[in-house]
Amino acid sequence: MTHEPETPRPDTAVLEALQVYRAAEAAMRRRTGAAMGIGENDLLALRLILDNSAMSRPTFAKDISAYLGVSSASTTLLVDRLARAGFVERRPSRKDKRSVELIPTRAALGDTGPLLAAAQQQLAAATAELSPDEAETVTKFLTKMRQTVDRIASERSARPKRT
Repeated sequence: MTHEPETPRPDTAVLEALQVYRAAEAAMRRRTGAAMGIGENDLLALRLILDNSAMSRPTFAKDISAYLGVSSASTTLLVDRLARAGFVERRPSRKDKRSVELIPTRAALGDTGPLLAAAQQQLAAATAELSPDEAETVTKFLTKMRQTVDRIASERSARPKRT
């Protein structure tokens, strides 16, 4: 008696494809960070700073802490590394002189700009191949995944800590 291999359920195939994508994206971030001499979280923070700067929005250390889900002490060390590497500067906030904004340097714009822009262009080209219906389906799916992950994270943080 021969057994045909089972065809994976569509939901399982989708989750597997998402996991493979996430692993590939993480590997790309590690390679990009290694090429720049910084770690993955540092690169994520720098990307946030660059994106905010491009939209004329200030970035504060608390924004990085919230984005990465790390402590203020870890954020301070991360920003120190980015500053030492010449990728960010700390400047007094234009709105609140007690706050410090994180500004990308010319080196950050010059070194990471082309790397991240090239990656973004290739990703945009891949998504441009989707039909409007496919794009809507993928967008709904990714939004649902983000909402689920956010809910799981908030449920975990609401649980009492074990001592």
